[in-house]
Parts: sequence; C-alpha cells; structure tokens
Amino acid sequence: MALGSKRSKVLATVSPNRSKLRAMAPTTRRFSIERISWIWLTLSLAGVSVLTVLLFLILEPSLFVSAAPPLCIAAILSFCTGTLSLFLYIRALRARLLDPIERIIEVTHAIAEGAVSTRIETNARSTREIARVASAINRLAQKAVRDIDEMRRLERVRSEFIANVSHELRTPIFSVQGYLETLLDGAMDDPEVSQQFLEKAYNNALRLNALLSDLIDISRIESGELKFSFRYFDMGDLLRELVHQMEIRAQQRKVTVHCEVVGEVTVYGDKERLTQVMTNLFDNAVKYNTDGGHVYVRAEKIENAVRISVRDTGIGIPDEHLTRIFERFYRVDKDRSRAVGGTGLGLAIVKHILEAHHAPITVQSVAGEGTTIAFVLAC
Repeated sequence: MALGSKRSKVLATVSPNRSKLRAMAPTTRRFSIERISWIWLTLSLAGVSVLTVLLFLILEPSLFVSAAPPLCIAAILSFCTGTLSLFLYIRALRARLLDPIERIIEVTHAIAEGAVSTRIETNARSTREIARVASAINRLAQKAVRDIDEMRRLERVRSEFIANVSHELRTPIFSVQGYLETLLDGAMDDPEVSQQFLEKAYNNALRLNALLSDLIDISRIESGELKFSFRYFDMGDLLRELVHQMEIRAQQRKVTVHCEVVGEVTVYGDKERLTQVMTNLFDNAVKYNTDGGHVYVRAEKIENAVRISVRDTGIGIPDEHLTRIFERFYRVDKDRSRAVGGTGLGLAIVKHILEAHHAPITVQSVAGEGTTIAFVLAC
C-alpha cells in the first residue's frame, strides 16, 4: 500500500504546506521502526539459514557433500520464503502502525498551528494502541476547542461589561457635571433654579453611589472574595420587617404591599445576603408596578424547603426578555429603568447570591399583567 495515497486525504484537510509541518519535526537523525525491522529481521533470517547449514554439517558431515545441492536449494527456498514473509510483515507494519503514526504527527502539527477543529481518523486496520492514542489526541483537541470558545465568550462578556460600565458611570457623572456648570455660570443667583439643579445633581450622585456599590458586590461575589455566613433564621420575621420598611416607598408610588407567611419558615442561609435579595425583588416589584397596583410576598414550607415568592401586578416582562433579565446591565425598558433609578445589576446580584445558596429561581411573567419571581431555600 502506497504511503502517499493514504496521506492525501488527511493532508488535504490538515494543511497545504506539508514542508512547514515537517520543519516542526525533530532534526536529530534517528532510525525509523521500518528500517530497524528490515535490518533485524533480515539478519535473523540470514542467521537462521546459516545456522541450519552449520548444524547439518556438524551432525552429518559425511552426507554434506552428497546432499549439498538439495541443501542449497532448500536454503535458497527457505530464504525466499522468509524474505516474502518479511515483506508481508513490513507491509502490515506500515499499514497498521507506521501510516497511522504519520497521520497522527501531521494532524498534531496542524492542531499546534491552530487548526484545532482537525481530527485524527483511524481505520479498522489500525492497532488498538494507535486508536487509543488517536482518541486521546482528539479529546485533547476537542477540549482545546471548548476552551477557546469559552475564552472568546468571556472576552466578549468582558468587552460588553466594560462598555456598559463606562456608559453607566458616564451618564450620572456628565449629569452632575452639567448641573454644576450651569450653577457656576450664574444659575446660583436664582434660588428656585439652583435648588432644583442641586437636587438633580444629588440624585445623580446617589445613583452613582448605588451603581458603584452594586459593582463592588457583584465583583466580590464572582471572584469568590465575598464570604457567606450560613445559619438558621426565621424567614417570616425578615419578610415582615422588609415589608414594613418598604411601605413608605410603596405608598409614594400608590402601591400596596401584602405579606403572607404560611407555617414555620425557618431557613438555612446568609441572612444579610438574603436581605439584599429580597430588597432587590421588593424594589423592582414596586418600581415597575402601576398606580394602584399590588405586591404579594409569600413564604410557605414545602416538604424540606421553604418557597419564597414576590408577585406584582405591574407592567410585566415580554417573553423574549425573560431569559436575559439576570444578565448584568440588561434592561427590558432602558428609559424607565433609568427614570426609576435602576443600576441594571440588581437581578444579576440576586442570581449570584441564590446560586451560592443552591436555590433555584423561577420567573413567570405576562406583559401588562405582572411578574412572579420565586425561589426555594433549604430548611
């Protein structure tokens, strides 16, 4: 079997520049398996033939002269038969071992050059060991593909995150700068205007502070720097306390908050971080509600866990946005989010904290009717 015909398919998919691949191989002169096999098997065959003649000469010296012609013929036939067997062995060795090794080398060089999608194909004639080596290299290449894809995804996320952070920071800073410049240009002489601009500058400063706080929190959570303190506590007491704190803000937006705790709802978790989760969910339920709307907070025990849900009668979330609401800086309605003071990081923080608690979170929403966000905590 010609080596060139077996390599042509592989080389066509690996690299058009075969000399470049060979240049990567070690330059040290070494004997190949094929050459070593030829040398040793030929020497073994010749040695067996000579040894047979010597043994016959030693054991039957008187018959050597009369049997010399048949003995020579037998030796020649034996040598020819051995040579044919040797040729068949080398051919099988090339087909089952040497050619696959060549393909493995070529594909490995191609992978090292960046063609990580290239794979080693073995046939039924390849040995089990060759197939195992090829499979191992293919798995390594597949892992490299996954790693590269993940690196590209992380780089894309990083770029989007930096762009979003820059935009979110720039907006309140420019607003504060604009209000202060207006005041310095003479608006301070008008008490009504100066009071109005100072309040707007202050509100933007508060928004900037909230954004930076959320950025610090999500950075600490994702890096593992933020440590959680798990302990048992009464979730019902926490919910009632938070609802009481939200009442004034809800009344300002003409929203009524209802709290229902069914049975004993002792949970195991980080009380401070779960307070942050519930505060974010309450805040969103009030901000994205309608005038005269309602927020229903419910905690109930189910088997060995506690289910907490926050339901509102607000504007709801369209179906096409439901899968992305936990992404950083993702907003369903960007103008409304900025108008009510959202940073775009609240739900991302909620997701990370609940993941640390191994608490699955679900979202159900109907545009124009409201949204229900629920999660389950271990007792």
